[in-house]
Amino acid sequence: MHIKSKVVLIFSGNNQRAVIAFCRYVLQEGILFCIVANGKEDTIFESSYANQVIATRRKNELDFDSIINLCEICKRKYDVDEVLILPSTEFLNRFLLQHKEKLKEKKIEFALCDEVTYSLVSDKYEFSEYCKSQNIPVPEDFDSPPKKYPYVMKPKYYGKGLSKINEKPVLVFSKNDLNKAGWIGNSSDYYFQEYVDGKSYYLLFYFFKNGKVECFSQENLIQQDEGASMILARSSTIHQHEIAQQFIFALKKINFSGLVMVEVKFDGEKFVMIEANPRLWGPSQLILDSNMTLFDAFAVDNGLKDKIINHGYRSDEFYFWSGGLVANQRQQKQPKFYNYSKSQFFEDFEKLTTHDIYLKEDTIKIYLNEHN
Repeated sequence: MHIKSKVVLIFSGNNQRAVIAFCRYVLQEGILFCIVANGKEDTIFESSYANQVIATRRKNELDFDSIINLCEICKRKYDVDEVLILPSTEFLNRFLLQHKEKLKEKKIEFALCDEVTYSLVSDKYEFSEYCKSQNIPVPEDFDSPPKKYPYVMKPKYYGKGLSKINEKPVLVFSKNDLNKAGWIGNSSDYYFQEYVDGKSYYLLFYFFKNGKVECFSQENLIQQDEGASMILARSSTIHQHEIAQQFIFALKKINFSGLVMVEVKFDGEKFVMIEANPRLWGPSQLILDSNMTLFDAFAVDNGLKDKIINHGYRSDEFYFWSGGLVANQRQQKQPKFYNYSKSQFFEDFEKLTTHDIYLKEDTIKIYLNEHN
């Protein structure tokens, strides 16, 4: 049974593939939702969900009064008392946590743990240090750029050194990469890690407020150059390995709740923690296509549904974003292959097109625009 006393407010325009996947989920489940577009160029206007847009904000800008106003519009539209804001991006989530108490007074929720716990998991340096303390392997750290390439440069804390909206680590394979990153020598804002190669996985969790956990996984097969978005992945059974239980124990210990993706690599001997993202992740369409119960868990725990419907998890289901591959080709960049070859890609290609995130009726315009 779906509960009609609450509406989901979705901020579109960033982490867009995850947003589209969640729109598909709430539409399929009959859950009430509204969308706020991110500027007039937001690709949500090229989708079937354009009719759910209630407002367009200035690109990448948020303010407290505007959020209150948008939530009131949602409440009036559906004649409900409560709004749940989808925790879709780091920028949005940090903003919501800063105003948690005031939003709560207005019956506005956002399905995140407390600010201290969220920062511990999301800040790359802090979570790496915490994992060390829990005997979870992490890459070797350096206080200054190591002499040997490759390595990874990361801001220690959110809002330090790189963009406040999109803080991707910088992969440094040469001095030229370091120069391109625009780093100007304030090393105290950064830390440096060895580059770990090997099989790449996401461990995918939903931690209920009562301590229950849903856990799944995906194997990453092709990633955009420079460690950007995943192009190809498939649902996995790696979450049945002991490493998933180590993360469950570690995250329960700090009373974490909500959605979280933990990236790990298998270096041939052990799983190594790369980073964690306590929010939606790009290949979220795989949640739907492989029957993961993560969105159901999110919905039940936050009063959108009254029970989880388990349709039977399917491993080896593909997620594919052809637009990400096209973008790399146009920029003359080489995507990274993990435990997968170009010959396998061509062999699987016909099957992969049926799993393309945007090659669907509701997003065909986005697909065509990405390929033009």
